Order: sequence, then C-alpha cells, then structure tokens
Amino acid sequence: MTWNIWHGGREDGEKMGPQRVVDVIRQSKADIVAMQETYGSGEWISEQLGFHFHPRGTNVSIHSRYPVLEDISVFEKFKCVGALLELPEDRKLAFYSIWLPYNKEIWVEGTRDVNDLEAMKYACDASREDLEKMWALIQQRLSDPKYAGIPIVIAGDFNSMSHLDYIKPFRNQFDGVVIDWPTSHILSDVGFRDAWREIHPEVDRQKDRTWTPRFPKQQQDRIDFIYYRGSRLEARDAVVIDEHVQKFPSDHAALVTEFSWIEPTPSQKLRLVSYNIKHGLGNDGRLDLERTAALLNNLRADFIGLQEVDNKVKRSGVVDQAQTLGKSLRMHSAFGSFMDYQGGKYGLGILSKHPILAANEIKLPTGNEPRVALACKIQLPDRREIMVVNLHFDWVEDDKFRFQQAKELAKYLDTLTLPYVLMGDFNDQPQSRTLDLLSRGTMAAVKPRQDRFTFPSMKPTIEIDFIFAAPREDWQLNFSRVLNGKVTSDHRPILAVVELQP
Repeated sequence: MTWNIWHGGREDGEKMGPQRVVDVIRQSKADIVAMQETYGSGEWISEQLGFHFHPRGTNVSIHSRYPVLEDISVFEKFKCVGALLELPEDRKLAFYSIWLPYNKEIWVEGTRDVNDLEAMKYACDASREDLEKMWALIQQRLSDPKYAGIPIVIAGDFNSMSHLDYIKPFRNQFDGVVIDWPTSHILSDVGFRDAWREIHPEVDRQKDRTWTPRFPKQQQDRIDFIYYRGSRLEARDAVVIDEHVQKFPSDHAALVTEFSWIEPTPSQKLRLVSYNIKHGLGNDGRLDLERTAALLNNLRADFIGLQEVDNKVKRSGVVDQAQTLGKSLRMHSAFGSFMDYQGGKYGLGILSKHPILAANEIKLPTGNEPRVALACKIQLPDRREIMVVNLHFDWVEDDKFRFQQAKELAKYLDTLTLPYVLMGDFNDQPQSRTLDLLSRGTMAAVKPRQDRFTFPSMKPTIEIDFIFAAPREDWQLNFSRVLNGKVTSDHRPILAVVELQP
C-alpha cells in the first residue's frame, strides 16, 4: 500500500482519525505500507497492526509485516525512506516510501489554466527535479553486488500526474488537455512498471484518482503511485481504497497492489494477451485505434492475439490495423484474412515482441462468415521456437459451425511439433464441446472465479475469451486475469503470465 494519511490521520480527531487509518490498512490486508504525512502517528499505527515501523524524519515512513534488515534511505529525510525487507523464505525486497513536492497549486477549483500547458507542467516540475536526484541516489545506494537481483518498489505521493493518463485518446476526461508529464517518465524510462496502469490499462479518471476523496469539487487526479522493477515481481491486482464505514480519514485515497513473487528459473517467462478489438470501435461509438494501442501498451505483452481486425477497410480509415498497432507498440505483426470487406480485408492478427519467422493461415469451415486461424512461428530470446495460434470462431448460438471449426483447428494443432499457445475469441463457454476439444492436453490460463467474464465489457456476463498452452507439461501458469476496459471495445482483454519450461 501507499497512502498519504493527511496530517498523521488526525484531521477528524487525535485518536479517532489514526484508528480509522488502522482500520483501513487492516481491512486492506496490506503487508507493507509506504506512508506519507506520518507526523507522529506512525509508531502507534504500526503497534496496533503488529508491524515493524521504519520512520525517517516526520513525513515518510514504512510499516512492514516483515523485518527490516537494513536502512537504505537516500536524499532528504523528509522526502524519502528506504528499507531492505526480509520476506518469507529468505526473499528480500528494496522498498521506498517517497513524497515529492510541487511548485504551484493546480488542484483547487479555479487554480488550473488548461490553456497554458507549460504553466501546468511547471506546477508539478518540482516533483521531477527531486525524483531525478532521488533515483540517482537510489541507484548509487543499491550498486553493491549484494543487492543484485533484489526487486525494487518505489511508492508514494508524487504530486504529479502520469504521462500514461493525459493522452490523446482520453483527452475528453481531462478538459481536452494532452500533457506528457515528465515526472512519471523518470522511473518508467528505466524499466519500472506502473502497477495500477498495468492492471487497469484503460484510463478512467474518476476510478483511477487518488486525489481527492475528501474534496470532490477539486481536480480528481492520479498522483499516488506504486512503481516496481525486477523479474521476481508481477502485479496481480490493484485497488484504490477511499471509504471507511464512518468517514474516510484522509484527503488521499490508499492505493494497494497485490504482487506475485516468481522464483528465478531457467524457464522463459511470457506475458500473453488476447483481445477482441472490434476494429477499434469503442462502446462510445468512436473509432479510435490510438485508444486501443494505449490500452495494449500498458499490458507490456510478449504476444497479443487480436480479433476483429481490419486491413485497409473503408469503415476504419483504410488502415492496416495489425501493422499500425505493431508499429505503435514496437512489435512484429501478422494478419490473417477471413474475407474481403469494404475494399480491404477483415480478419485477425498477432503481435509479437519477438521475431516472427513464419505466418500461416489455417482455413476453417465457413460458418455465418468465412473463418481462418492465424499461426505464427516465433523465436524466443533463448533461441527456442514456439507457435502462437489465434482464433475467432463462429458466434451464433447453435454451435454446429463452431464445433466444425474447432475440429479442423484441432487437426492442425495435432501436427505441431513445437510448444504452442492458443488464444482467442472462442464464442463458446467452459464445458462446451468446443472448449473441451481444444483444451484437451493443454495448460489452461484459468481466470479468478470471481472475475472471469469477458463479454460484454460494460456489464460482463459470459466468459468466451481464453488462453491455452500445450503440451501441458511444457508450461507453467503464474497467473491469469481479465482486465478492465469498458470503453475501448465490447470485449475485455485477458492476460496470462506463463513460463515455458527448459
């Protein structure tokens, strides 16, 4: 968790306020808390939680269920505290709680001039200056070989917005403003991942905001962040907490991220995404492939299976969508055509971070529309090769055509001698004969039971998008989940993090 608790949490009372802070942390089940504006309440809060308390100065502090092995603080004591934490099973984590300043108030009503973008950037520029210095010192502090391989989390109140939020596809949420905020670049550009945006890849200003639950008339913005770097951590879930049964005690919401710890192995870790993009047409009726690209960019995938893709079709601006998305994401691309449509072709695509050695269309029986599956042979960084197969089956209720397509694809999959990933819009649900046939002998990327529905994205009620990998013994699933994206398409994207065994 990262949380600025506002004047020690005492805004609503010397005892009652800090007790509510304890309530929120306890109910969140957070193991480690980066706290700002601790201001004398920290020791009592940690005592109530049974946590270790690691303060520095009056402002920033760390509260940890796990022991502090070493102080790794840098920079000014008011703004940065760091601790090397001893997690279970002799794992170590470098954890920082930070607070960054700002030059000028631009959140209170009437203080923001959206016609002067340079003035807006200047208002948050003090945060950039301090974070640049802070990160340089953190690198220096952790440069000893004994810290090699230890993941780093930097969390706190940044007092600046993110370059991932104020972007063109979502400018209508920000009074028409597009700003490339420099503060958030500092960590992102050196390989840190923004945990919230990774789990919630579609910008939703109200849902994303951490400032401010107490003053709804002020500008509502995301200014509190949890950044992480290191191959042993993967963000699994992220929530914003801004409610208490009596009264929420702070003007900042609390941000909580759940991580998986992944032990180093000789396995090849891969991030897989399947997404029906509806040719870039959002639920708001707007065709915007840049919005699709922005969402996908936040997922940091190795492979993306795209369904409902246009290639130089009139309705979508005569654009090769797979190639355009590939260039935007700096990924290789391939397209498979179902049929000619409005002067171009309609079908599906695969994007790959790694070289595509060959692409092949597997012709499937025609249903209500012609169908193919797209198979790409791809070379991984360790020089091994795998097949990535993407599909989009017939959609009508009667599964006659769909099952015929599945049987034809199953014949092709049986001929493969390389490990393969199978993903796509199956237009069928678990326990159907289509799913039973194609999941046989595979590792299924099983989604959390409480959040497995993928369609329709506004109010999902059915699960029809899936990821599998085969042979089963070659793969290990780290986790899988469905991601939110209510506007960008009528499907929700699905993510699976898997490992290909040596």
